[in-house]
Amino acid sequence: MSHQNNYFWYMTCLFCFVAPLGIQTVLFPWLVVVELEGSGARLGFAQFCLQLPAIFLILLGGLLADRFNRAKILMICHGFAVLPALGLAYAISTSQLSYASLLVYALAIGTVTAFVQPARDGMLNQIATDDLQKGVTISMGLTFGGQFIGFMLGGAAETVGPRTLLLVHSALMALGIVCAVRLLDLKPAKQSLDNVGVQPPGDAKDSGLIAIQSSLIWVRQSPAMLPVMFLVFAMSFLYGGAYMVLVPIITRDVYGGGASEIAQCFMAFVAGTVFVTGSLVKIGGLNRPLQGLQIALFGGGLCLIAGASVSSFNSFLWILVAWGGFGAVAMSMARTLIQEAAPEHLRSRVLAIFSLANMGGMPLGGLILGSLSVVIGGEVSLWIVSISMFSVLAFYRWQQSRVRKRTF
Repeated sequence: MSHQNNYFWYMTCLFCFVAPLGIQTVLFPWLVVVELEGSGARLGFAQFCLQLPAIFLILLGGLLADRFNRAKILMICHGFAVLPALGLAYAISTSQLSYASLLVYALAIGTVTAFVQPARDGMLNQIATDDLQKGVTISMGLTFGGQFIGFMLGGAAETVGPRTLLLVHSALMALGIVCAVRLLDLKPAKQSLDNVGVQPPGDAKDSGLIAIQSSLIWVRQSPAMLPVMFLVFAMSFLYGGAYMVLVPIITRDVYGGGASEIAQCFMAFVAGTVFVTGSLVKIGGLNRPLQGLQIALFGGGLCLIAGASVSSFNSFLWILVAWGGFGAVAMSMARTLIQEAAPEHLRSRVLAIFSLANMGGMPLGGLILGSLSVVIGGEVSLWIVSISMFSVLAFYRWQQSRVRKRTF
């Protein structure tokens, strides 16, 4: 199969997973806070359950992706991903929708995602053989573009009905199986010259626990990867929690919005992300990705302060566009730094650790911020998030200056 065909089937398979998740991003909180009239704390716990499996399973997913055919893993996961949405559609059609059924759905789809993410990320080096940063940026752009389409569909929940959207969700996941089949014969990525001669800390003969532990040690001892993991976890905990919980709560409580308005918020964020991602592709990326990551995180905090201060919904949407732009820079630069530093024999495991940092803070952040919003409100909670991120960046800069002084 040609390189162009591999690229097409990989990106289509990616779309078939992220577009349903875009539907879910709007539909899930809408079902909790509007249909079931749940509180911010209830939404926070539901989002916690959605992300919880990643904490326990994504490192295992990375290990499996390093030891087995990644396309086969995607085939199996897409097949299983069809079932939770069908189950939820059945619950809605029989008038049995409950908070408990949403929690079951969250845990099921979260488990599937924990295995899809490292397999798909580990495969990217096999696809983007010529320009890795470009491949990372394009995949990110398609990820958010697919989610954008999913947001548009999810915003129609009040008109077409949630059951119809869940059936679309299942159909797209099933189509991903076909795409994964076309990638079964994909060749392994070539070893980077930077990693030639590096002995792997764990190989196929090691037990799963030892292999995962060795990968964690590898990341902890890497001066290139550890700082990025720290910043990514802070971004997940603070910004991820705000995105998944505070934005829907503010939309409902401050602006009186429903599914359409929640969808507009997520679409605004993704519009900014897609625009900036396209710009990054056009200019060929950034020469100093680590610095770009820090600036983007700081800019994101400023956006949240602005979002907590405006009085109109349209202004709030424009601020989310800007926040999405900063998010595109942060996520693209962080993923590029990890992709470049990870050796091929550990790539999926290292990227699973990255995904754990990227998603692992979100459930806890959402849980805490959801409870906080009940006490002090969503807008004040945004101030807390911003100040906390500024403190994290200040600590990081101080810690790095200490390391440089010890070096010299």
